Amino acid sequence: MFEENQPIMYKKHLVAIIVLNHNKKEDLLECLNSIFKQDYKEFEVIVVDNGSRDGSVDAIKNEFPNIHLIESEINLGVAGGRNLGIRFANEKFNYKFILFLDNDVIVEKYALSEMVKSFDLDKTIGIVTPKCYIMNMPGIIGYAGGMSVNLFTGKIVNIGGGKKDEGQYDQSKFISSCGGLCLVSNELISKVGLFDENFNPYGWEDVDFSIRAKEKSFKIFYNHRAIIYHKGGKKGRGKAVDEYEFYKVKNYFYLIKKHANILQLITIFSVLPFKTLILILKQLTRGEYKIVYTHFRSFLSLFK
Repeated sequence: MFEENQPIMYKKHLVAIIVLNHNKKEDLLECLNSIFKQDYKEFEVIVVDNGSRDGSVDAIKNEFPNIHLIESEINLGVAGGRNLGIRFANEKFNYKFILFLDNDVIVEKYALSEMVKSFDLDKTIGIVTPKCYIMNMPGIIGYAGGMSVNLFTGKIVNIGGGKKDEGQYDQSKFISSCGGLCLVSNELISKVGLFDENFNPYGWEDVDFSIRAKEKSFKIFYNHRAIIYHKGGKKGRGKAVDEYEFYKVKNYFYLIKKHANILQLITIFSVLPFKTLILILKQLTRGEYKIVYTHFRSFLSLFK
C-alpha cells in the first residue's frame, strides 16, 4: 500500500501532548522523561491531573516546572480529562496535532516523529497510531495500532493483543479504530468535536471517537515504526480490576446503542447470549469469580 522504505519529508509542526494522570506519580515521571527524550522537539506538554492525592502535583512542579499543569479537584475520567486538555490547548497554542498519552507509558525516541510523518502519506488521515507493547512483557503486543471493530457481531478486540511480535504486524496500514494512545490532527478535532463524556470514567471512548472520525471521512493510520510501551490493560496490570471491568461492560452497551443500526443490533443480540456464556465459562475456569459478579452487576445497572 505504501513505500515503506521511502523517506518522507515533513514539516515540524507544533504538537500538544496531553497526558492524563490519577495517582500514578512514579509512572508519570517516567512517562514525562521519555517524552523529553524524543528526537522531535516541537511540542508542548500538558498534564491533566485528575484529582491525585499521592503527591503527583508537587512532583511535577519540582521536576518539570516548565510543562503546563492543569489541576482538577475531582477525577474527570478519561474523556473529561482529555477534553479539559484539548480546551486548554485550543486557548494557548497554534498546534497542528495532539498526542494523547496515558501516564503509564514509555515513548520510544522516534515515536512522535514517525507518527507526524504519517500525515503526509494521505491528506485524509486524521489519526495516527503506534505499535504498543505491554511493558515488562518483552516482545508481547498490547495492540498493533488499535482495535478491530465489528458492529455486526459486537466484537471489539485489540489487534494483535497478547501475541508475541514475530514481525506479523510490521506493515503500516489503515485500521478501523485507534487505541487510547494516538496522534490526532487539529483539523479532525475541529470537525469531529471532543470526546463523549458519557463514557466516563473510562471504556470505549476511543472507539466512539474513531467511529465519529470515520463518519467525517477521516482515516486512521497505523505506523508500525512508532513504538510505545504501556503498563495498562488487563495483561499489563497482571489481574482484572473490578471498577475497570464494571465500566467496560456498561459503556460497551452505550457504544452499541449509540452507533449500531437496526440490522447490526439484531445480529449483535442474536450472538450475544452465546458469547456471554463462553466468556463466563472462561472466567470461571480461571477462577475469576469476582469478575463474573462485577460483569453481572454492570449489566443489571443498565436497567436502572
